[in-house]
Amino acid sequence: MGQRFNNRVELKGGEIILFNREGAKKPIWHMRIHIRGMRDIDGKTFSHVQETTGELDLDEAKRIALDRYEDLKLRTKHKQPAKSITFAAYYERWWTEREQQLRETWKNKGRTGKNARITWYMMQSKRYWLPYFGQHKFEDMTQSLVLGYWKWRMLYWSTRDEKERRRFGNHALTPSKKTLDMEQAALREVFKEALSEQLTSFQPVIEHPFSRKGIPAKRRPSLDPAELKTLHEYMDLWVRGEGKNDKIPGARINSRHLYQRKLLQLYLQWIEGTGMRTGEVLLLKHADIGRAFTELYEARILKISVSSQTKTGARTVISNPAVVSTYVELQKLTGHTKPEDWLFCNPDGKKCTGFFKTLPQMLEEAGVAKDAHGDKRTAYSFRHVYAEGRFAAIGFNPIALDLIATNMGTGRQSLENHYIRRGIITDPDALIANHGLQYAWDGLKGQEEGEAKRKEIERREKRGF
Repeated sequence: MGQRFNNRVELKGGEIILFNREGAKKPIWHMRIHIRGMRDIDGKTFSHVQETTGELDLDEAKRIALDRYEDLKLRTKHKQPAKSITFAAYYERWWTEREQQLRETWKNKGRTGKNARITWYMMQSKRYWLPYFGQHKFEDMTQSLVLGYWKWRMLYWSTRDEKERRRFGNHALTPSKKTLDMEQAALREVFKEALSEQLTSFQPVIEHPFSRKGIPAKRRPSLDPAELKTLHEYMDLWVRGEGKNDKIPGARINSRHLYQRKLLQLYLQWIEGTGMRTGEVLLLKHADIGRAFTELYEARILKISVSSQTKTGARTVISNPAVVSTYVELQKLTGHTKPEDWLFCNPDGKKCTGFFKTLPQMLEEAGVAKDAHGDKRTAYSFRHVYAEGRFAAIGFNPIALDLIATNMGTGRQSLENHYIRRGIITDPDALIANHGLQYAWDGLKGQEEGEAKRKEIERREKRGF
């Protein structure tokens, strides 16, 4: 039985039908349009589109219906989906495929557990992209709308109430360039896919403000030798309960506080002596630690196996010699030294999750919480200290770049862009001589000529350190 149309009006030989809904409070005109060959986003054919004109006046309703008819004919001719779709509806469809791709990539890398990339997409889309773009149809998108997103995004947290800010304590009032770079790339991907599926013929320019101004990515602040000296001297007092705030009347420092302080000190020493990422360090177990001698310098070092569950996957890290004593101190402190025990753990043996409150407070007390530009230092700053120290020691050259980037689990370009402060190497000879390369070459020669030395090393290893 066919649909009944009240006050039926036909246009275009019946391909357009205008009508009023039965029982409606207002006689608003609705339109039913039929064009042969219309398809939806999945390529399936359907017979008609039925929508409201939003008009009480018949002549105005006819105009809207005819405009919509011509639009649908053009879409059908160009094999575009005839039905409109909102950003939210399309994003749900797009994310189903994208999430599966990310899971497969994660699995192929041998990783298990929580996928940080998937979590990031879900959080950003729920909080920012869907609230802003969600109810807009692709065919109605404008460049002005897209540009407005960045202004809205930059002001988002400054317009939230205090309750919401406390609930999401890890937010930044002004998002960093890195965060906006990631959002920019993700939104470009979504809009590009929508264009390829012919949902729209408009491809907006998606560029956040920092990109348009040519502002480079901000490096995390490092520490120079004088600042490091200040910090280490303060920590030596702090771990004994002799810090600045410990002298305040009523301050109570117990054994658990001292344990956590010493653990933090060893944690920073570990990053400074290995260049490892903070998350990589916290995933270490004693089974991941091996000991060795270097052949040329006969230095005791650690060979550290980084978990495949980390950002760049499994690799072996060669520590600086100083980390050997750090490891010995760590074993004495925790008392948990079985192969499957966590390296950095609480007194009960549970894995340490970080020092998010203690570290900033300690850096503030030591007077090195911020660099000269006012940027806050974090545990990641000590990864930068490692990179700068290695370059200062072996020179800035292609071999050094390759060795250090490999040990840190990063790329050479990333090393140059994010970990090297220009001017940290002040040796004038470095400008006219390739002494760093010569040291590396001497090391290679030593490997060929050191058979007797290797035997001596093996003998020492059997005796133990």
